Amino acid sequence: MKNNRKYFGILSALILCVSISAKGQNKLMFLDSRSDVSSPDSYSYSFEPHFKYGSSIGLGSTGGNPFYAVLGFRAWLPDGTGGKAHELAVSNDGRIFFRSGNSPTWEGWRTLLISNEQGFYGIGTTSPTEMLSVKGKIRAQEIKVEGGIWPDYVFKKDYPLMTLTQIDSFIKLNNHLPNMPAAKEVEKNGLDLGEMNRKLLQKIEELTLHLIEKDKQIQKLEKRMSKLETKPNSI
Repeated sequence: MKNNRKYFGILSALILCVSISAKGQNKLMFLDSRSDVSSPDSYSYSFEPHFKYGSSIGLGSTGGNPFYAVLGFRAWLPDGTGGKAHELAVSNDGRIFFRSGNSPTWEGWRTLLISNEQGFYGIGTTSPTEMLSVKGKIRAQEIKVEGGIWPDYVFKKDYPLMTLTQIDSFIKLNNHLPNMPAAKEVEKNGLDLGEMNRKLLQKIEELTLHLIEKDKQIQKLEKRMSKLETKPNSI
């Protein structure tokens, strides 16, 4: 996310430069270099807009359109002492790609975080359906989910705890635990991690109550057995 903010800052600065040129009655024209293969050495003290085939810059066609609008720029000479050269490529489906490099080769393209008309952001997808949609794996040191109503209400005296017999009947009929999503529902809609954690804790607390009750029953049976053992002739 930090890198994305940096790239958006670069893009904003470039747009500002174009706006200033427009106010000065000058036009910044795109060069039709569609088949030319660029390298970091292509840019020196320059800011250059290009019209490119995706194949000439190492990107494929998008939405059936092979063309990209490319902005290349470098603040210094291509000897590496003044920093890298950079390119921004905008695809037909609205994705924005960024790459940097020093002589003689580019680094790999990176896809910048962009949003659709609804303000939904997508990473690895051009069709986000949530505020942030990610197509792929996520690795993080910590993820916090808003807690909502935590299921400590299970321990209240008026909580309608299902009997084990009722649970057994429900499982035989539905093939899943009560108040838990079925497999087909999860396959279709995915899982809400916060809601699932609440439901799992609810089941753990219900199971704990059943274990406590069964432990009490076992203790009563053990006491009764102990009395029978000490008085074998008593009923």
